[in-house]
Amino acid sequence: MRYYSVYIEKTKDFYTYASDEESINVGDRVLVSFRNKDKVGLIIEEEKDKEYTFKVLKIKKVLYEELSFSKKFIKLLLWIRDYYMSPFDQVFSTAVPSGVKIKYEDIYRPKNLSGTLIKDEILEYFLKKSLVRKKTLVDRFSKNKIQEYLDNNYLKVQDSWYGLQEDVEDVDLELKLYFQERVEIGKVTLEKKFDKKTIENHLKNGTLILERKIKSFNEEKLKKDIEKEVYKEDTKLNSEQERIKSGIETSNKRHFLIRGVTGSGKTEIYIQLIKRALENGKGSIFLVPEISLTPQMVKRFKKEFGEEVAILHSRLSNIERAKEWYSIYTGDKRVVLGVRSAIFAPVKNLEYIIVDEEHENSYKQDSTPRYNAKYVAIKKAELENAKVVLGSATPSIESYYYAKKGIFQLFEIDHRYKDAKLPEIEIVDMKEEKDSFFSEKLLEEIRGALLRKEQIILLLNRKGYSTLVQCQECGHMEECEHCSIKLNYYASNNSLKCNYCGISKRFLGHCSKCGSKNISFSGRGVERVEEELRKRFPVNIIRVDGDVSKEKNFYENMYNDFLGGKYDIMIGTQMISRGLHFPNVTLVGVINADTIMSIPDFRSGERTYQMITQVAGRAGRGEKKGKVIIQTYQPENYIIEKIQENSYINFYEKEIEKREILYYPPFSKIINIGISSNEEYGLEEYCHLVFKEIEHKKVELYGPMKSLVYKVKGRYRCNIFIKGDRREINEYKIFLENKLKKIENKKYRIVVDVDPINLI
Repeated sequence: MRYYSVYIEKTKDFYTYASDEESINVGDRVLVSFRNKDKVGLIIEEEKDKEYTFKVLKIKKVLYEELSFSKKFIKLLLWIRDYYMSPFDQVFSTAVPSGVKIKYEDIYRPKNLSGTLIKDEILEYFLKKSLVRKKTLVDRFSKNKIQEYLDNNYLKVQDSWYGLQEDVEDVDLELKLYFQERVEIGKVTLEKKFDKKTIENHLKNGTLILERKIKSFNEEKLKKDIEKEVYKEDTKLNSEQERIKSGIETSNKRHFLIRGVTGSGKTEIYIQLIKRALENGKGSIFLVPEISLTPQMVKRFKKEFGEEVAILHSRLSNIERAKEWYSIYTGDKRVVLGVRSAIFAPVKNLEYIIVDEEHENSYKQDSTPRYNAKYVAIKKAELENAKVVLGSATPSIESYYYAKKGIFQLFEIDHRYKDAKLPEIEIVDMKEEKDSFFSEKLLEEIRGALLRKEQIILLLNRKGYSTLVQCQECGHMEECEHCSIKLNYYASNNSLKCNYCGISKRFLGHCSKCGSKNISFSGRGVERVEEELRKRFPVNIIRVDGDVSKEKNFYENMYNDFLGGKYDIMIGTQMISRGLHFPNVTLVGVINADTIMSIPDFRSGERTYQMITQVAGRAGRGEKKGKVIIQTYQPENYIIEKIQENSYINFYEKEIEKREILYYPPFSKIINIGISSNEEYGLEEYCHLVFKEIEHKKVELYGPMKSLVYKVKGRYRCNIFIKGDRREINEYKIFLENKLKKIENKKYRIVVDVDPINLI
């Protein structure tokens, strides 16, 4: 008897069940009795204990029609549960899309004593002969082989002649011909061509084998499409790109970081790695930030890999996602292009996981389980003996530190593909400008670019028209009733909206407190800048932000229209800062470089550098030279200086020095514990109780303190921060989990965020 830990969906714990079947494996779905109802369970692991103080129920049966998983996949989910301190049910529901059903088909394979029917020499010999002299057959074939046919009633003897038995003559020869160019035949197809009794006889005799296999969508069509589309053209890599590709392919290391300036051709290296892997029968996962999954990337992958590529992103319906997942599971598709959750795709024979723009925050999930796809990729590669390639023009401080320490193998490219020139960067001190929207320099450069029929990208990382709506009579500021945050005004639909809880209401044009119509709008957003821009330049302008991008096919239409020259100027939030390639864009303007630097977070400088450098990289990607104008009230800030110098190395050295002094990552690991309640009364007292209970001499604890935005969606929020080295934090997690279980209180919600991206 064997005992197994079984996970039953939508439950918090694992349950022990027994079975005397030896065919049960980790990852199988099974039918079990749970609370007097039949439930589907998942085998998590085989238990070592054989004695239990409770009655152990038996597994009823293995559900072969349900999706099963590899042992490595289950190990990955358990690692996420433990590392990110998340309930397994939430890990599982995040990793596996709902609605994926396994489709099977029954097939016949030919087989007999001498191997497959296709290679049977005696049957081949009898194709054109009904009788053969004994001496002739003995001279041609071995006595042992002839005796096998006699023993199995395949041959009959008539005086000095050999002949096939009647049923063998009628059926085996037909099967021989039918299977000459086939390895297998569908059950339904074969049973239409041969009678049931004949097939049963050959199953019994061993000339046929009946098997079940996972059904592919359309294997024949797939093969034809791949022959047509995959590898039809190879982009010629330059010597530097080829050096990096070969270095990754031949290295014994598993982790790589490519730091290449914007436009240096990193994508070409990725694609060539994936192609070579495919030639060797291997699969790959290519991760991109949500917004970078632009039509140009999808189009490129479909052109390069044809029907081999599966696309996974947040805008797929459940049915679409399940279909793509199934095609990966069956092995029909071996290349996955997708966002964060695509890391869980069950790619066969995985060779590479490539994380493009590895510095992006969107790889970190902001709801439980709060995993980071970049670190999950590293663990998945370890389990599946694959390689991880991280790439960025502006790597995260942690990744570059690990590369400098030799944990990742580092490759660097400091010039653009085909020797295209990096854009010239000019800083404008807005303290000396009369216009708070556009400096004279930026306006001059916009005019020049428009006269030359060139395109422009302008960045302002603030949504809406105004971030502050205030009454000039009573001083009242419009605030969200559910969050302690001011409402943004959106002129496009004349509404007030909270960017935290999403609540929206119509703006009536007067103060909600005193009724005065004397209202001021301050804190300009991207809508306001668009309005001011239109006053100055009567050209075609497109705005790109989180609100307009919700429209169906927005990205595809926006990309094609701008590429085709329908628009002269694109203005948007940070979503336009990466993943876009427009050869005719020669000017990039940053309206306000200070929006992120002012946030009280140890990563704010890093984010500012990354966002501005990335958007600057949109300029001059074609044959024309590019220029970047950065407007700021802090031109003396070292971050702005390093951006202008285009010196990531110098920025990194300054930043890593600060991190070491303050004992921030990568020199430490951080856990953020968020505690919230619908009632403010009692929250502070409970937070102090939690703090006292989880104190530990091996780690540093800070707090409890109110969150920067204290109230969100009607919940009051506080935080406790924990710092320690990797070993100390890993040991502390076990202690923390046990303590939090003991002080659980339904009135308060506790969220544990391991390796948080922000601390606000």
